[in-house]
Amino acid sequence: MRLRCPSCGRIYSSLIPPKCSCGEPLDVTYDYESINTSRWGRREKGVWRYRELLPDVHEIISLHEGGTPLLHARFGDNLGLNVFIKDETRNPTGSFRDRLITVAVSYGLPHARNGFVVASNGNAAASLAAYAARAGREAYTIVPKLIEGSKLAQIVAFGAKVIRYGESVDEGISYAEGLAEGRDLYNVTPESNIVGLEGQKTIAFELWEELNPTHVVVPTGSGSNLYSIYKGFNELLRIGVIEEIPKLIAVQAERCSPIASEVLGVEPKAKPTRALALYVKDPFMKGLAVKAVEESGGTAVLVGEDELDLGEKLLAGEGVFAEYASSVVVPALMELADSGYFERDDRIALIVTSCGLKGMGAEGRERFTVGGTKLDILRLLSERSMYGYEIWEALEKALKYQAVYQHLRELESLGFIAESRREGRRVYYRLTERGRRFLEAFSLQRKGFKASLKS
Repeated sequence: MRLRCPSCGRIYSSLIPPKCSCGEPLDVTYDYESINTSRWGRREKGVWRYRELLPDVHEIISLHEGGTPLLHARFGDNLGLNVFIKDETRNPTGSFRDRLITVAVSYGLPHARNGFVVASNGNAAASLAAYAARAGREAYTIVPKLIEGSKLAQIVAFGAKVIRYGESVDEGISYAEGLAEGRDLYNVTPESNIVGLEGQKTIAFELWEELNPTHVVVPTGSGSNLYSIYKGFNELLRIGVIEEIPKLIAVQAERCSPIASEVLGVEPKAKPTRALALYVKDPFMKGLAVKAVEESGGTAVLVGEDELDLGEKLLAGEGVFAEYASSVVVPALMELADSGYFERDDRIALIVTSCGLKGMGAEGRERFTVGGTKLDILRLLSERSMYGYEIWEALEKALKYQAVYQHLRELESLGFIAESRREGRRVYYRLTERGRRFLEAFSLQRKGFKASLKS
């Protein structure tokens, strides 16, 4: 492993800052001419399978991360495309951050006299908590006030110390740097530790071995995963095993879009989103992430809040339970497919970064109980506006009409239906755009299921 500033030539040794003293982002390089990729196939799947392109460490702290499944997506067939899901929910703590943390903790162990620290909006904090526990060291996690309770519970369960700071992860990064210096902790925050990012690039190596994709669709918050994947493919290019880097597609929530907006040339937003893991207002790695998209010939997509349920449902129909921040890849895929962006023989990989259990809030149960009678009501309202008693008669089910009003209240609270008009005491309901997309998701699942039966 070589640590040299590409601008001024300064060489770094063990404790590595993310930027050189001259201000240029540092790069980790290797002796690429000596790499023999045939060795990888003889080893167990996982991050450390690719150790020739990872930092040297004295001891590996591992929970068997990496080597995650690549699944064929049936909803891609409905679009006439070859789509595959890289299921990072199968990592030990349920997210892609385990790839980063195994490398960062293993490398930082000799420097972590009093433990480790990370600033994170949830996933990296949960991962550090687990790997620090495995290493027998203390973990300090700086997390924002806007964090899902399930992630917080996971962090606490592993015995990490939790410090709530700021509204978004951006505000915690400098706090973590100060805490690391003041308490002699090793900082594994992705924005402050380029060594850990080397672990995330192994997603690219696995994709190359299994698929050699033409396009990779990446949920993007801080931009670190997007850049890491780009770096992995760039190294494969330098080794000579691929001829070109796949097109990288950055996907962000419309409400928080600093990277995607830069790529698309539109006004960025920095508001909270239900996809909380993507809520990074001023990403440290924005420049590198934009460079990754542009140099790969890729693009970016903005996803609305009303499209998150659609993505989550379609992934669930494939057997993958993803949090909202990962689910954005599905509506992004559909938007690009509708615009004719892809060719029929393209090989498209969707990176699903984190498990849905991590993002499950109070509304989580309702998101997955919209079936049966509620679905029938949505189908009726997709044809025309109706009032409660009229819906009850049309259902032709053995249930009290008062139960229909309960279903209507629940569907309204989920944003699937809304009041259309009033005629006297009658309240007419209509299907919202969000409800329509929800129905489309079920329609796509049924088509895929019927197609699989015929084949």
